[in-house]
Amino acid sequence: MMIEQHDELEGYCRTLGHHLSFHYCRRLNQNLPCPRIRDCWFERLAIDDFLKAHYSAEERARIATPPAGKLDTILKLLAQG
Repeated sequence: MMIEQHDELEGYCRTLGHHLSFHYCRRLNQNLPCPRIRDCWFERLAIDDFLKAHYSAEERARIATPPAGKLDTILKLLAQG
C-alpha cells in the first residue's frame, strides 16, 4: 500500500469547515497527519490500518496527541511577547 494512494480523495474537514484532500490531512502536522484524521476519514477509509502501515508507533502516538486548545495557544502567545 503506497502512502499516496488516497491523496486525491476529498473529505469534509470538521476543523476548518470545508472540503480538503486526504493529502492535506496526512501532511498537516509537521509532515504527520492531523490529530483528527481518524474522526474525519474513518467512514471512507480503513484509517487505522493506513496509519499502522505508514507510521511508527511513536509517530502514531504523536498523531493521537490532541492539539493545544485555543486558550492555551493564546496564553502561550501572550507569554512570548
